[in-house]
Amino acid sequence: MPGRHLNQIERDLDRFWQQPPANFPKPLLRHLRIEGGPGLRGIRDLIIPLPYPFTAICGRNGVGKSTALALAAISARSPAGWQVYWGNARQQRAMTRAEYRFTDFFMRRAGDPTRDGLTLGWAHADRGNELEARRRFRGSSLVGVVDEGRNRVTRQPEREIDFVPVSRILPAIEHGALRSAFRAHDGDNTVLDAAHLAMLSHIMGRPYVEAHTRSLRGLTLPGCRTDVDYSAFDMGAGEASLVTILSRLQRLPAGGLLLVEELELGLHPEAQARLVESLLRVCRDRRIQIICTTHSDVVLDRLPRIARVLMRRSGGAHEAVPNVSTRFAFHEMGGAVGPELQIYTEDRFAAMLVEEAVGGAARSRIRVSDIGSNATLARQAVAHLRGAGGPQSLTLFDGDCSTNEIDQWIASERGDRHDLQPEYQLLPADGLPPERWVLSQLALDPYTDALATQLDCSIGQARDHIENLAAQLDHHSTGFVLGGRTGLDPVEASKRIIRAIANHPALDPIRDRVVQVLG
Repeated sequence: MPGRHLNQIERDLDRFWQQPPANFPKPLLRHLRIEGGPGLRGIRDLIIPLPYPFTAICGRNGVGKSTALALAAISARSPAGWQVYWGNARQQRAMTRAEYRFTDFFMRRAGDPTRDGLTLGWAHADRGNELEARRRFRGSSLVGVVDEGRNRVTRQPEREIDFVPVSRILPAIEHGALRSAFRAHDGDNTVLDAAHLAMLSHIMGRPYVEAHTRSLRGLTLPGCRTDVDYSAFDMGAGEASLVTILSRLQRLPAGGLLLVEELELGLHPEAQARLVESLLRVCRDRRIQIICTTHSDVVLDRLPRIARVLMRRSGGAHEAVPNVSTRFAFHEMGGAVGPELQIYTEDRFAAMLVEEAVGGAARSRIRVSDIGSNATLARQAVAHLRGAGGPQSLTLFDGDCSTNEIDQWIASERGDRHDLQPEYQLLPADGLPPERWVLSQLALDPYTDALATQLDCSIGQARDHIENLAAQLDHHSTGFVLGGRTGLDPVEASKRIIRAIANHPALDPIRDRVVQVLG
């Protein structure tokens, strides 16, 4: 599963993030907080973790991704001499403003209710200390909040921050101010150095002789030279966006914070993957912190799981979920939770046993499919590995099989493809098929009591049902027989039998493996 096994660069970044040097000169943003008052854009009482030097925030539209990025932009004061980037949407301000402010991202119109009581927080790791600066609205003013532990207001630290907005992909030819400014003037020219030019060539998959941005009247115009010179007036949105991102990255000093809205915009999947890989290397080499928002599975896949934060909303509440798989995040964004783990069983009874044993929270993230005979199960397990891009798989054979038999079935199916080794486990059974094992456990007092609860009958009646079921010659008829005795639908009768033993400790190895995969 992408993102679970870290490469060397990712491990280096994780070590740095977990234990930054005490003398590291810049603060590292650890989490964002919204609490109290009327909330912010409908968000109340939410902490957004930033668990990695390069964090991608994903989620459906309207869950607060842009809000999180805006809060990160105002997380620190600017050092002397630093000028923030505005893009071409606020061209005059880029010449005069040294830092971002709350009002740059959040507008309150006349007549709108006040934000009185709303508290915002920014937690930093700063020179060996973990500090959180908080500011609270009093009427229309945002003032510092006293840290009771320190008996004083924790000031926001100094740090260079650049915010690269979605407006970077607005076609230059459609931007009247750009056309007017650069029609007869070139402006100041900033050229990408050799390292960033090589990065551009790698990401785009073509050689560049030069790339630059020209600045005039607070406006910026990307340009390139391959075999010919051309500007953003003749560029696609992705190429112009990339030159803009790299120019801001080059300008940002070590330890700075780069914020990019919708990182993947305008870029094809291969370029997205190469951009993420390049940015991870920059994070490691220059200790730059990067936070981006994204809707791209490619971006998420190229980052370790610890770098992914899913924002979502349930009713009126928001939550930020770290360490998510790409598949889970993408199905959340698509409105339906899809499988992160595919489990194969022989028949429907075994499938229901697994579903009930795993429980509701994890059940929505797995898919259990009943396949057929055990030999067919082995065939499907190998076939799953021959496919590409699917979730991890776990095959659960009935407990009346032996591992020697299973290994022979798998060897027969994979032929000379020795790399195709599916993961499998045996269902608990003491040499019995699942139905027989379940009935044997129901005869024990705790599970007899549980069955009586499930059927809403006396313990004596539950024992009578169990004895009758155990006497049946065909164990596959368990649900039908109990359904006939109780008036329940056969499938529902099977589920109630299974629920009575769903917490059995013999099912723990299956639960443990599911938890391990889902993280």
